[in-house]
Amino acid sequence: METTDSATDPGPMLGGRQHRARPEPARHSAPSGDLPPDFESWFRDHRESVYRYVRFRVATREVAEDITSDVFVKALRSLSRYDRRRSAPRTWLLRIARNAVTDHLRALRRQGSLHVSLDRVPDLVSSAPSQEERLLREERLQRVFNGLAELREADQEILSLRYGAGLPNREIAVSLGITPNAVAVRIHRALERLRARVLTDSPRRRETS
Repeated sequence: METTDSATDPGPMLGGRQHRARPEPARHSAPSGDLPPDFESWFRDHRESVYRYVRFRVATREVAEDITSDVFVKALRSLSRYDRRRSAPRTWLLRIARNAVTDHLRALRRQGSLHVSLDRVPDLVSSAPSQEERLLREERLQRVFNGLAELREADQEILSLRYGAGLPNREIAVSLGITPNAVAVRIHRALERLRARVLTDSPRRRETS
C-alpha cells in the first residue's frame, strides 16, 4: 500500500509546506480468490484514495491498513448490490470506508481513547531530514489530529474527503449530495474551526495563557 506524507501532512490545511515520503510496502494484500475484472481495477485504482481517507481519520498506519482491507472485503461481498447508475466506484467505496471509520471511532469513544499521542505518528514524519524536524512535525501532527477529532462529525468528514482522499469539490458534492459551492463553504468553515482548535492547543498559546 502506498502512503504519502501529503495525504496526512497538515500543510495543505494549515498553510504549511507539503512533504512526500517514499511509498510504504503493503501490509495487506488484495482480497483473495478470483475477483471480478471490474473489482480488480477498482482495487488497483482506488485503494490509495480509500487508504488516504482512512489514514486521515485514524491514529496509526496499522489501523488504517486494517480498515482499508476490511473496506474492500466488504465491497466484494456487497458487489452484487452495487448500482453504477447511482454512484461511481470510488464514491461507493468511500461510502463503505466512511461507515467503517465511523464504527471504529465509535468504539474508541466508548474506550475514551480518541486523542493521539506522539508515539503514534512516526510513520507520517519519517521523511523529515533531521531528528529536530521530526519531533517538531510529530508535535504539529498531534495537534492537528487531536483538533480534527474534536470537530463535529460533518467537519471531520468533509476535511477527510478533501485532504485525506484528495477528492475535488465536485466529487465531494456528489458524495454528500450537496452543491460544489456548498462544499467550498463547508471546507472553509471547517478549516477555520480546525485552525482555532490547533492554535488553542499550540505550545506558545499554552505558555502565555
